[in-house]
Amino acid sequence: MPEYEDYADLETTGHESREPVKPEDEFYHSVYISGQSRKNHIGVTEEIGKFQVRGVEYNTDSVNMIITHTKDILAKAKQVGGRENIECFSFKPSAPPWYGTSRLENGDPRQCPQTSAERAVNDYCNPCRSQIVVAGIYCNADGSPILSEEKKPIFLFIRGKGMKYSNVSNYLGDLFKMDLSPIFEPVSEESQKFERKVVNNKRFVTNITKGTAPSNYGLKDVFVLETGAELPKDVVLKILDASKKTLSKFNEKFDWSRGKAASGYGESKPEQDGKILSLDDNSTPEPAKDEAATEKPVEDKPKQVFSFDDVNFDE
Repeated sequence: MPEYEDYADLETTGHESREPVKPEDEFYHSVYISGQSRKNHIGVTEEIGKFQVRGVEYNTDSVNMIITHTKDILAKAKQVGGRENIECFSFKPSAPPWYGTSRLENGDPRQCPQTSAERAVNDYCNPCRSQIVVAGIYCNADGSPILSEEKKPIFLFIRGKGMKYSNVSNYLGDLFKMDLSPIFEPVSEESQKFERKVVNNKRFVTNITKGTAPSNYGLKDVFVLETGAELPKDVVLKILDASKKTLSKFNEKFDWSRGKAASGYGESKPEQDGKILSLDDNSTPEPAKDEAATEKPVEDKPKQVFSFDDVNFDE
């Protein structure tokens, strides 16, 4: 009797059909500001200028999250038939040099320019833009997690690109510069550098509201990020543990270069699995820095008003 392993060489010539994942069943839920009034997949009319937490909550004025992961990426995209197609992408997995998903004519990997000035003088890389993915745990203003029906935390993400890049970048930059009491001991130069880069953005609730910024096409909606409640150190450690446990999920969702083609990642169909969704993003130039939106937070003594002890972060 023949066994299927006898035909294993045919594995790469078969076809596998995947059912689209419902927004409610996604691990990461896209947060976006509605640019138009429309009925969504469950018949709710998404109101212009309101926040939508796809698959979770609709038409809110603000969103609170505790950041678990941030990631700078590079993406060269173009609009094709109302869809955003990614021609080249780099997840910037480590220190430079970085490489995109496209290749040179001789088949060698294409090395990414390290700065916007270097991209500007490179004909192929000129349209490529820096973006920032910020993912985290959906929470109330005091930091208490908003749980699903299964009593599990809900994970969200925003994408800072185009007009939305500047405020997101400035906010994270201000958190990096903050001089906070250390989490880890003994304190060393290495531990302090790690905390500024990785831990500082997890020590506050991040409140996200809507602002506007001028562009060549009029005012555009942007994210305004501000620090809210400071989290107790024991909670920060639990967030770090949750970040470790969900790192593979984050990479699976946002690293488009992992076993995928360099093009065809669209944003116009929210039901598609594995794509970053931001239904009202655009590729207009970045606005000038909004000082009001990036004002440094005041460090207050944190108050323990909730417990993460019963929250299950296991996948």
